[in-house]
Amino acid sequence: MRVLILFPGKTDEGTYLPISSELEKQGIQHSLRLGSAHKSPDLVREILEDDFDLVISGAGLSAALPGVIAAETLVPVLGVPCPGAYGGLDAFLSIAQMPPGVPVLCVRAENVAEETSKIIKEMESGTRTVNVVGDGKAAEKATRTLQEMGIEFVARDSCQDGINIVFSPLGNSVQTNGRLTIFCPEADQSSPEDAIRSMECCSNGLWVGLNRGENAAIAAAQIIRDIDALKESRKRFEDKCRTEDREARN
Repeated sequence: MRVLILFPGKTDEGTYLPISSELEKQGIQHSLRLGSAHKSPDLVREILEDDFDLVISGAGLSAALPGVIAAETLVPVLGVPCPGAYGGLDAFLSIAQMPPGVPVLCVRAENVAEETSKIIKEMESGTRTVNVVGDGKAAEKATRTLQEMGIEFVARDSCQDGINIVFSPLGNSVQTNGRLTIFCPEADQSSPEDAIRSMECCSNGLWVGLNRGENAAIAAAQIIRDIDALKESRKRFEDKCRTEDREARN
């Protein structure tokens, strides 16, 4: 299992060095590289030309690097908000609030090694079990996306073995019970103050953005490593963009 740790530069070593150390303690082999989405985009592309099964990335401020990586790959990307302005809120939102179709799994730095171990365990076991816990519009997006991708899932009342996608009201604290869990907060309306509440609740597990059920489903497909389904999903989103571009030009 090949793991890449990719951060913008040495200013973030207070975040990525402890992550690297914890992975080593758990016997997880990895490569540590530095490259900026803004200052050295060609270097980032060169690094990503190699094959990796999982990428751990993070940044502060606009924190674009994890999203750029997610756009260039089909493997799970764990995004780590680094300290910076606004108490790290800007980095958190940049990582969690990815657009539909391109997920980044937001995770606290202190939880990266644990969550990486869970993902690797499921990858190596060849699991195809996806449990959907909760309901609502975001959950409907997730189940519809899973159906479109041909991935079987089971509606559950609680987390079980396998990959869990859990939907909960915005601002609610949640527990993983030691299982691999992708959380998706839900809300019909939200305010700037809710962004802070959301960041404070991401104390464990992996998180996608508000109401981004489709991203939770695609992230599950990445962990399952259903490459054909992922390529088709990415193509649908790109075709939509190209259609809208043609309409705008005309």
